[in-house]
Amino acid sequence: MRRFKNILLLADGDCWQDSALLKAVELAEHNQADLTIISPMNIPNALYKLTDGDSRRFINAVMEAQQDLVEELAANASLRLNIKIKIIEGGIFPEIIHEVLRNDYDLVMKFAEEAGGLQDKIFGSADMHLLRKCPCPVWIIHSTGKAKYKRIIAAVDVASENGDETANGLNKRILEIASSLALSEFSELHIVHAWTAWGESFLNTPRFRLAENDEVADWVEQRRVADEEKMNDLMNRLTETLSQETIDYIKPQLHIVKGEAQQVISDLVQEQQGNLVVMGTVARTGISGVIMGNTAESILNNIGCSVLAIKPPEFITPVTL
Repeated sequence: MRRFKNILLLADGDCWQDSALLKAVELAEHNQADLTIISPMNIPNALYKLTDGDSRRFINAVMEAQQDLVEELAANASLRLNIKIKIIEGGIFPEIIHEVLRNDYDLVMKFAEEAGGLQDKIFGSADMHLLRKCPCPVWIIHSTGKAKYKRIIAAVDVASENGDETANGLNKRILEIASSLALSEFSELHIVHAWTAWGESFLNTPRFRLAENDEVADWVEQRRVADEEKMNDLMNRLTETLSQETIDYIKPQLHIVKGEAQQVISDLVQEQQGNLVVMGTVARTGISGVIMGNTAESILNNIGCSVLAIKPPEFITPVTL
């Protein structure tokens, strides 16, 4: 299954060539995709204050040296791919999103930066900017990532009411991409959905007295059954897309677990020793400017493994050229 056609890899940080480069080359070869390596160079403002000729000469010399280095690394990584190399002035955000918009990349890959600071967060600020605002899927490769992913976890959400088309489209993309990767990586595929029954914790308190006549239990059971039916429908649609033969080969394991998504997914990653989580990052709220929900951010900062973040087809980045 050819999933990605035009891949962008960020040559950023000290360790990108040890894991991100190898993973990007492997993926490009498997998908017969184009691969471009972009090295963003955040030039200090002090350089631009030199006389025009001196500053430009110095900057060009550094950029040419970086070009030679990245070309050598790319040549050593693959003899089969014609990897394009591009050195750009500026930081990762928003320059990389500009590159995506100009050149129609369908995947951005990046080695995870150190978050630093007092908060215990997995991904740094540039990672989070890309995860929130990049229009195409973003694959952040964690420092603990292995050459081969043994277990891929696809996190979906079928709890939206009235068969929300945005949620359906996002779930479809998540499962198609996760299945494609499971095939290419020879990985186990785990599909997880966390469900809750709205108001259960309040309705079970003495103030409401509904638990005595099993009304709460009936409500919770209705939600469980409804979400299981939606998951079955989702799997049936996936089977139609991929074929029964493919589904039989990858044997996806379903986890329909009661609880809050951030806790359920984090627990499953630990329990299964997951190497990659494929998930959606767009909030369902209509509030202007909210492009990634608190649940998604909480999951990203607690899973401790690589993540491939997917946007729905109609997502429009707030970054413009």
